[in-house]
Amino acid sequence: MENFQEKLNEFKSQIKRRKIQTDTSGILLFKDFLSKMEEWNVTFGFTENWVNKISMQHHFLNIVELIAPDLLKNVISLNDFRRNDPQKGDTFNLSSARGLDAGLIHALFCWDLFKNHLTFENFDKLPDPYVPIKALYLRGHFVNKSDIRTITIDDITAIKKQTDFRLPSLDHDFLDYIDSVCERNGGSGGIPNQERTNQLWEEFKMKKGY
Repeated sequence: MENFQEKLNEFKSQIKRRKIQTDTSGILLFKDFLSKMEEWNVTFGFTENWVNKISMQHHFLNIVELIAPDLLKNVISLNDFRRNDPQKGDTFNLSSARGLDAGLIHALFCWDLFKNHLTFENFDKLPDPYVPIKALYLRGHFVNKSDIRTITIDDITAIKKQTDFRLPSLDHDFLDYIDSVCERNGGSGGIPNQERTNQLWEEFKMKKGY
């Protein structure tokens, strides 16, 4: 039985254990994830409005469960995964009923385990949706609230979900640059749209001499 305990311990050891003062990059990473998941859902023919369902039905976060649930017969269930004992200093909360941390991290681990399985060969041209999720957590963010239309990162103002946003790069220095330029100050006005994010990427490349 694959219970992911070792993976969870290793994952925790890599996370920046500090309170993020601005969640701008966390919001954008999550939007990038939603956009990539939408591409997967469209490709394998799932027509329901999955993005509105993830607040209550967390299996919609898990590509493996959606496409090949039989692969998970020897994997710890999401409900059991939630019962991992919390440790002081964790930046996420696996036991939160409203939060998506457990569903997202469980889905990430499932994907890491099975992404090279022949089942997914026909999807090899699709983007990996869990790369931004991994970056989100490793940067010390967490996804603590969700309802039908909004998502809350790092316990700051709820932001509307959208499935048409892509980060031009997941470079950590670029994400730091976004946070330095786009402070939210407790509201949503500092979250850049697609056009502004692309402009920031061009500015960042010029500064770095890319």
